[in-house]
Amino acid sequence: MNNNHILHITAVAEVTPQGQKCTKAVLEYDRPMSADVSADAYRVEGRTVTGIAVEGCNVTLALSPEDKAAATYCQGNPWEGTATVLRTASVTVAQVAPVAAADGSVLEPSDADANDRVENPIVDDFIQGEFEGLAYNLYIPKDCQPGETYPLVQFIHDAGPCGPEAKLTLTQGLGAIVWARPEEQAKRKCFVLAPQFDGPPIVDDDWNVDPRLETAKRLLDWVCDSYPVDRARLYTTGQSMGCMSSIVLNVRYPELFAASYLVAGQWDERQIPGLEGQHLWMLNSQGDAKAFPGMNQMTCEMESKGAKVARKVIDANASQEEFQAIAQELTATGANVIYTPYRIESVARGWHSRGGEHHVTTWQTAYEIEAIRAWLFSNRKPC
Repeated sequence: MNNNHILHITAVAEVTPQGQKCTKAVLEYDRPMSADVSADAYRVEGRTVTGIAVEGCNVTLALSPEDKAAATYCQGNPWEGTATVLRTASVTVAQVAPVAAADGSVLEPSDADANDRVENPIVDDFIQGEFEGLAYNLYIPKDCQPGETYPLVQFIHDAGPCGPEAKLTLTQGLGAIVWARPEEQAKRKCFVLAPQFDGPPIVDDDWNVDPRLETAKRLLDWVCDSYPVDRARLYTTGQSMGCMSSIVLNVRYPELFAASYLVAGQWDERQIPGLEGQHLWMLNSQGDAKAFPGMNQMTCEMESKGAKVARKVIDANASQEEFQAIAQELTATGANVIYTPYRIESVARGWHSRGGEHHVTTWQTAYEIEAIRAWLFSNRKPC
């Protein structure tokens, strides 16, 4: 370090609904710092400093997630042959003005230094492995009690993060990590399994299914056999490709999952036998050119086969309290299939915002809805 008083600089990369971004730089000094240290005393190359916090020896600089250099998860397009890339978070920080320590000493300015440490909150809590050539991420709940078993949530990513880096599925958005947040684990302790698919998508819009989906099913079985998982409380969720994969698994293994949260996907309504008996919450946007009509057709087919369906068009910008009231209204009907498309005016800038209703707005809000997460865990298979 150029500044003899700065022992370490840590770049902190947090997963946002828009993907993982470097949002903090933490400077560890060799002494406790004054609470009056100003953000103006620092410059972070290519970044906008939006705030500062001082705790003991640490000075934390908040960085704008809107900065071009913030993104560490950089989405590609599998249909155009561009790969999704996960970069290691980095910051270069200079102390450009004198700062005071808590003991009254003054630390002089110093040249810019790059971080020597990286933290990825929640993402770092997952372990990575490989099963029959399939990479996976597994969150193991803390303080598991002997003799106890715990639920498991499986998240299957969409086509965009397909690639060889195991952590892509953890960093693309909230679908995998939301279940492992400390506040979520305090309410609903569970395992979280997030397989990472390389190569082409495992399902497509012509209803083709790649054999790798069966590898994922065997991976799920192996995890359940290897850890204290409650098989009566297995849940699956996913968006787009992951939604369609979850639908296929429900059709092939109707006794496997206690409930499923299906986001922005669809399947051929002629190929969903037995789905009418599952506990499903389906969410998309009215402006989604494929998922909206596809889920409409699926819902009608399931209803004709005996499913009890509750429908409601909802506002993507509703508060958590409003979502809670909606969930209570819909679950009070006793429906096993709940279908809640987002009202198009609440997700699009004008009519059809170039597909944003599918891969932007819907995905970025779907996993933040506490009431749906609670609904998922309220279901369990009979003993």
